[in-house]
Parts: sequence; structure tokens; C-alpha cells
Amino acid sequence: MDSAVTAAASPAGTAPARLCLLALATSGEWCSVALYRHERGVDDSDCLSERLGAGQSERILAMVRELCAGAQLKLHEIDAIAFDAGPGSFTGLRVGCAVAQGLGFALDRPLVPVDALATLAWQRVRASRSADAFALVAADARMDELYVAMYRVRPSAAAPIECLIAPRLIATAEFLAGIAAIWPDARGPDGPAGRIEPARVLLAGNAWQALGLAREWAVHHRLAQMPHAPGEDDAYVRADALAELAHRSWHEGAALDAHRAAPRYVRDKVALDRDEQHALRLRRAARAAGQGAER
Repeated sequence: MDSAVTAAASPAGTAPARLCLLALATSGEWCSVALYRHERGVDDSDCLSERLGAGQSERILAMVRELCAGAQLKLHEIDAIAFDAGPGSFTGLRVGCAVAQGLGFALDRPLVPVDALATLAWQRVRASRSADAFALVAADARMDELYVAMYRVRPSAAAPIECLIAPRLIATAEFLAGIAAIWPDARGPDGPAGRIEPARVLLAGNAWQALGLAREWAVHHRLAQMPHAPGEDDAYVRADALAELAHRSWHEGAALDAHRAAPRYVRDKVALDRDEQHALRLRRAARAAGQGAER
């Protein structure tokens, strides 16, 4: 179990003296659960994460019970339930949303949906301790595709996270061209302020290392050194980071009644037909051959 205590400024004039959130993150291979408490400007969280894959439904409620027991907290003391709304694994998202809804109905508590890719950007920038950074998220969407989004993150600002590229799907083989076509300009107080330099951008999400995209990125942009990309153990959506964004969303009025909660899907197809599977195998083989030739 991970624990963290941070001093955090709440949105001006809106923060109650105390807030307790339960956060569930299930959009990928990892299942992450956190208890987040805000009291008089101090944020305290306990987080439990396990790589469970399809076994999330069997463990998630036990993980919630373990966290509550460790914190000596009763479920009815929770003020709201935050859940990882996606995009991500169809099964994982359904598990997380269903558990959040069940707890919401049982406890008569509201739900706070949080974007998975925004959370990945947020936790990457927080880990870098940067006061103002751009984060490009690339997460493995399977089927030879990526979930991609880009954000500007300023943890201490009144609006701490700004979406520059909305979450979308891009074919893995077309990643560089796809990103180049939608690359945003930096914005100043009076409008566009010039191109965002790739060297200034932090990389977030699990695709950079797992699919070798970090090397492609560095070579394509002629970066002086290989950019840091999150490893497997820190590239998943962490529930404590999800809870931090949920806390802000709560004050912005984003809480929902349990019956209104639903995952946010970017893809409307979960499986490939036989011909698409064959084409995918050919693309992967060609990609692997090309990477081998570069070496």
C-alpha cells in the first residue's frame, strides 16, 4: 500500500473543511484503489494497486475493504466515489463503473467520472515536480492502435489541466504522422504563442516503452537524449492521482447520481474479424522487421 500526504490549495471559496473520496481505477491491466481525504488544505491518500488483468472483478471489493480497514474508516464515511471513466479496456471500464454504481446506490453517494488519459498526464507531471509542463499520453489500445491525448498541466493553477489534443485513436503504425497532423501551438494570454517544442513535452502512458515509441519519437525529432518514459509499474492509472483530479471536479459540479454514470468509450469496436486479424499480423511483422533493420 502506498501512502501520500500533500499540502494542496483547493479552488478558491469552494472547499469544504473535509472531503473523503473513494477512487477506483480499472481502465487497464492494473486495478488501483485509493482513499483520499482532504481536510483544512491538506490532502492525504492511501493507495493499493495490483496487476490483475481480467481478475479485477474478483479483487476490487476486497481491495476496498482492505483500504478501509487499514484507515479505520467505514464505507458510510465516504462522501463520493470517483471512477476511471476511460478510455481503456472495455471489460475494465465496465467493472469499475459497475462497482462505483453499486457502492453509490448502496451508500446513496454521488459518483465523479475522471478521464483516464488526463490522469496519466497529471500523475506524470506531478512525478516530475514541474510547475508547468506539457504531457503527451500514448496508451496501448490493442488491435494495433493507441489512445492518444495531450495536456498542459499546471498543478498550482486555478485550472490545473488544459486539454490540447482530445482523447482519440491513432493507428500505431501511423503514430508520428498522426500526432504531427494535430500538433497544437502553445497559447499565451493573447492567443497562439508559437509551436510547442517536442523536447519540452513529457511522455505519459504505457505505450512509449512497451511499443518502442519513445525511441521513434527521439529519432524523429532528433532529440539530444532519449526522453524518459514511464516504466510498466508506473504507466498505469493510479487511483490516488485519479482522486486528486476528482477532488477538483467535485468542486466544479461534475458529480453525478449513480444511475447516470457510464464509461467514456473512444472506440466502438472490441474485436477484429478474420481478415482484420490477418492484416494486423502482417503490419506487426512488417513493423518488427523495420525496427530490426534500423538496429
